[in-house]
Parts: sequence; C-alpha cells; structure tokens
Amino acid sequence: MRKTISFRFDAADPSLFDESHNRRILSRIRLISILLLLVFPFYLYADFFMLGSVGDPTYRHASWAIHAAGPFLSLLFLLFYRRMNRTGLSARSAAVSFVIGLYVTLYLLLGMTGSLNSQLLTGNVDAYIIILLAVAVSLPISPLRFLFILLGTHTLFLIGLSAVSGDPFTLATKQINTTATVLIAFFISWTFYTLLKRDFFHTRRLKQQESDFRKLFAVNPYPLVLSRLADDRIVLTNEKASRFFGQPDDENRAFFLYPSEEEKERIVGELLERGRVPNRICELAVSPSLSRWVMIQYERIDYRGEPCVLAGFTDITELKEAEAELALHASTDAMTGVMNRGHGMALLQKDLEEAREAARELIVCFVDINDLKEVNDRYGHAEGDALIHMASQVLQRNLDEGDYLFRYGGDEFILVFHKGMPEAARLWESIRDDLQRLNQSRSKPFAVTVSHGLFRFQSGMKASAEELVAYADQEMYKNKTRYKRKASTGEDSRRAAGS
Repeated sequence: MRKTISFRFDAADPSLFDESHNRRILSRIRLISILLLLVFPFYLYADFFMLGSVGDPTYRHASWAIHAAGPFLSLLFLLFYRRMNRTGLSARSAAVSFVIGLYVTLYLLLGMTGSLNSQLLTGNVDAYIIILLAVAVSLPISPLRFLFILLGTHTLFLIGLSAVSGDPFTLATKQINTTATVLIAFFISWTFYTLLKRDFFHTRRLKQQESDFRKLFAVNPYPLVLSRLADDRIVLTNEKASRFFGQPDDENRAFFLYPSEEEKERIVGELLERGRVPNRICELAVSPSLSRWVMIQYERIDYRGEPCVLAGFTDITELKEAEAELALHASTDAMTGVMNRGHGMALLQKDLEEAREAARELIVCFVDINDLKEVNDRYGHAEGDALIHMASQVLQRNLDEGDYLFRYGGDEFILVFHKGMPEAARLWESIRDDLQRLNQSRSKPFAVTVSHGLFRFQSGMKASAEELVAYADQEMYKNKTRYKRKASTGEDSRRAAGS
C-alpha cells in the first residue's frame, strides 16, 4: 500500500502572527520603559518640590510609591528583554505572553492607583482615563485577554473609587464616564489588533505570491521580461530571456520589447485600455546584429504596487523560415525557378487594380518558345526541358526592377512591365540580343528562339488579368505566324524570333 505524502503551507498560521505581534508589543513596552526612566527625575522634582507642601501625607507617600514603581518595573522589563534576546527565547513562548499581559495589567493598575490618589487631593480621575486610552492604542493585545484584564482592573477601580469618593452623584458620574472609557478603550484595542492581524496576513500572502511568481518566472521555458510601464525600466528577466536578448544596456531599459517606437505607442495604448495584447507577431532585433521572428504576449500586471508590462516571447524564426520556403515552393515553378501561373496571375490582377486606380500604364507580354516539339522529338525531352529553362533565364535576367516574369504554361511565359510601350519595346530588344548571343555560343545543337506579343493596358479599360493575357496572346500569335512563315521559306529563325 503506497503512502501519499502531502505538503501544506498555511499562509494564515495564527502562530506566525502571534510571534510577529508579540515582538511588536515587546518593542513598544521597551520604548515605554525607557521613557519612564527618562521622566523619573521630573517626577522626583514634582513630588519633592512642586507637591512637597501638600499636607496630606497619605497622598505624598502614595505618589512617591507610584512614581518609583514605574522606573522599577521598567528596569525589570529591560533586563528581561535583554535576557530574552540573548537566550533566543521565542516570542511565541508562554513566558513572553505572560510578561506582555502582566505589564499591560501593571500599567492599568498604576493609572488606576494614581487616579484614586488624585481623587483624594483634587477629585479627578484623569490619569486612569489617559492610561486606558494610551494602552489601548499603543499595546493592542488579543481582545479576549485585554477584556479580562479590563474587567479585573476596572472592577478594582470602581471599588476603590467608591471608597475614596464622598458625594454619591459625583461618584456615579465618574463611574459612568470611566466605564464608558473602558468600553471605548476595548473597541480601540480590538480595532487596532484586527487591522494589524489582517495587514500581517495580507502582507504575508503578497510576499508568498511574489515568491511564487518569481519561481514561476524563473522556471518558465520561454523568455520573460517584466518592465515598469512608466519608464520601461527592467524589473525581472528569467534565464531564457537573458540568453535570448543578451545583457540589457547600461540604462537597463526594455526598449527591445517592442518592434518600433510607433508599435510601442500602440501596444502601450492597448495595454492601458484592455490590459493585454495577445499573440503579436513581428520581427524583433534581439541584438544589434541579429533579428528574430517572435510571437509576443503582452500583459499589464501590478508588481509591488507599480503598473508593469509582462512580455513573453516565443521564437518562431524557424517556423517563419519554413513558411517562407513553403510559400516560395507554392509560388515558384519547379523547372525554371520563376513564378508559377497561380502566383503570377494573382500578382498581375493586383497590379492591374492598382494601375487602374493610379491611372498608370501596364504592359503585358506573352512569350511562346519556338520549336519545342521539334527539339523534344529530335533530341529528347531532357533537351526540351533545357530549352525551356534557357529561355526563361534569358527573360528573367533582362527584367528591370519592379517588372516580373511567370510561367503561364508548358512553353509559355508572361512578362509584366511597369512602363510605357516604347520602354517595353526597347527592353524586348535587349532580350532578343541576349538570345542571339546565346545561340552564337553554340552551347546546344538547337537555337533558342521565342515569339512574343505586347499589349498595353491603359486607365479606363475594364479588362481583367485573364483578358489582358488573352489580348497579349493574340499579339504573340501574329508574331508566331510570321516566324513560321519565315522558317518555312528557309530564313534565319533566330532573327525571326525577335521580329
């Protein structure tokens, strides 16, 4: 039988708060003890000089005892505090909790006896009220413990007040007012204690979430960068991001997270509006000499109270290269290496629409290779393929920038010129001269000749790409007819190809 071992982390473990809160209360009692020692000389001066002429010896002796008890108890606490730190006594221990409860009780008792002593002389109990509120604010211990301490000390105070008060109406008023103060003190202490406890566990949960976030950030298999939204300052990067981008610049800014400054403005605007920008594909400069295709996920998050941008990267460079290669294969004729019919016709239709909108001319040239059947029959299909390839290479290398060539059929090609008819005719002359030089080299036992037809598209025409090709085909057919007529009369077929 297998045993399952589970690990549980309780972020709300009460003992953790008890230890932290007890340390806070101990440090405050230490501060109070130091203050009592510092003001002890003033109390001596008050007892022997300011109140030295008071005739009631009971009041004077009680005042001396109360004022001396404060420094004495303070010294005892400071010794305990020092010993606790030396021995490493846990703040959660029963001894520490007992000392805290004892000193809260003693402070209230000192306030109570001081007020009863003042009642004998001046008839006021202000000291008790002040101490009650001061203890509630500065030493907010567990509400239940504080309630029991209040019940005990206030009961003693009410009994003592009855013993030293003469007027029953004044006594009733003071009992009512001090009891109300006790209730207020309890409410203040309970409120402060609850807020401190809530803040402790909230802070602890935030720290735990930050720790978990950092762990997930570090082990994430993709490059991650966290930067401040206000100034692009990098806050966190994981190891993958460090390897992907290299070391950040001296300013430690995350400029490299965005394709461009314009794109950054759009992305930040969308983050502020929607909180996320998913799956942004772009080519990103990951170093001064290297660009990569990436898919970026931007998320707006708050980290340590500041709005930040979390950017996660997926390197899709290989995918983009494979996609480009597939697109090339899909748009390229395998035999000749020029564009195939589908891609070429789509591009021609696009150029046709743009030329119509911009009122530009466009020349479509239909080219047909001569004597392909004869070459196939006499020298074999391999040589026929060579004839097609050689003719396509001559056509391709004579094109100007912006013009293009695609294979329309077996021995048919389309040339598209972005120029007027005179310039297209001059370019065709250069193609004819190139064919003549090729034939003069005698690299093959056959001549490479072509027939062509030019058709000019002008603004206002309603023709489609297919119709333009058909018109150019008709012009080519006229040229082909002249070539065959000259070939049948024995004239040089190589010159006839460019006529």
